Amino acid sequence: MAFTLAVREAQRRHHEYLTTEHVLYALLFDDTGQDIILNCNGDIDQLREQLEEFFSESLEALPEEKEALPEQTVGLQRLLQRTVLHMQSSGKSQIEVGDILAAILEEEESYASYFLSDQGMTRLDVLKYISHGLSRVSNGKTRTDQPGEERRSQEAPAEKTSPSQDPLEAYTVDLVGRARAGRIDPLIGRDEELQRTIEVLCRRRKNNPIYVGNPGVGKTAIAEGLALHIHQREVPEVLQSCRIYALDIGALLAGTKYRGDFEERIKAVVAALGEKEDAILFIDEIHTIVGAGATSGGSLDASNILKPVLASGE
Repeated sequence: MAFTLAVREAQRRHHEYLTTEHVLYALLFDDTGQDIILNCNGDIDQLREQLEEFFSESLEALPEEKEALPEQTVGLQRLLQRTVLHMQSSGKSQIEVGDILAAILEEEESYASYFLSDQGMTRLDVLKYISHGLSRVSNGKTRTDQPGEERRSQEAPAEKTSPSQDPLEAYTVDLVGRARAGRIDPLIGRDEELQRTIEVLCRRRKNNPIYVGNPGVGKTAIAEGLALHIHQREVPEVLQSCRIYALDIGALLAGTKYRGDFEERIKAVVAALGEKEDAILFIDEIHTIVGAGATSGGSLDASNILKPVLASGE
């Protein structure tokens, strides 16, 4: 265990305090730690040299005759909390080396985080590698020579969402395409709501209609009816080339093992929509996006990511 090795290293050096840097130093001698750092473009030897210099110049050693357990610094206590939080957010029951490295990179005020960042390593690099096996040194491609059952299990989620997969295909449903395939029935009894929707969508700004009503009254049917009208070209010319993409929150959340996975997916969807001139995003049960993807102790969720785009009228 990295923390146990860090304590032993601090004792061996007669350091009074146990720091985040001791934990990073211990990871440099761990096979999994070396594997992650190397595949995130890190240099093991350079990190060891930097830490050795830090220990000799920044940490004072106690007299050799004085034996005592090193005290945890405030930074190390935060690191422990972040590591546990990361483990819980990932749905695991045991701390892994990747959790510790991700937590170290969050401790931005520490020398350990600085040494890693100075080599170009980011927390997202670590998350991508431990969750999907995506290595920076292999140009973003999944490595196939990683031994061990643990690496194979970590690569499994990558089969569900390939980096080259279109996020719109993976996480949305093309309602106009469904209408073209004859999978949407005509809308009956909602002409007024449909016309109001068209009016709002034709605005330059503040063009985000929202349907409010009890379950089962036909809110989703209005969006499907609009898609059918677009397919039949029974809408104003400005909307005739539009495509309606229904966001699938369940697909976005499925398999999000590590913090950062959900944010990456929702941002990929928004970016893909931004590349299309006439895209309309439909979010069914829109109230569910408040808190979707947020982890304990964090405030980032789907609503906060989408808000700037909605406000801009894009």
